[in-house]
Amino acid sequence: MLDLKTGRFVINAEKGWELHPFMSRQEFFNSGLFNSEYLDKEDDFSLKDDVFGFGPMSINGYEMYMTVDFGGLHDCVERITLISTKLSEIPDINNMPSNWKEIAYETKRIHDEFLQKETSMAPSCLNEDKDNSFMVSWGGFRSDFCLRYDIPDVEIVINYDNLTEEDKAELEKIPDDELWS
Repeated sequence: MLDLKTGRFVINAEKGWELHPFMSRQEFFNSGLFNSEYLDKEDDFSLKDDVFGFGPMSINGYEMYMTVDFGGLHDCVERITLISTKLSEIPDINNMPSNWKEIAYETKRIHDEFLQKETSMAPSCLNEDKDNSFMVSWGGFRSDFCLRYDIPDVEIVINYDNLTEEDKAELEKIPDDELWS
């Protein structure tokens, strides 16, 4: 669930996996999500990286890849700035089928369905033929859709860059049992 009031993104409620605005690198490293089998640890993996990838995993019933980004404009930062998810069924970029545009549109439709379910937004808020961007107090989220190149760019992005220290203080005042209201 993506809570529009707080920016908390629950990946797996049963395991307590969630990401949220102002989540520090250390908090992320200590999380069950980071320590799960889904974390991609390639040969050049380092805790100093600014982007961490996760292999296909179920996020509320959808098989998705996810990246968690600690990058800023010029350097690595100490809190999450961006989360990107996409369906795991997207074809390998080296073997794109001839109907890749149809696949991109279907992927976009499923991403919009995911966002609608995650946020409880009305389906009419999402336009299936273009990017959908939404600004909220803690940042924003969008359903990206680009067919300008031979390889479609279709993903969901949660952006925490716009959160201020005042926003953080307000979020900390909300009791946990009211976060999902």
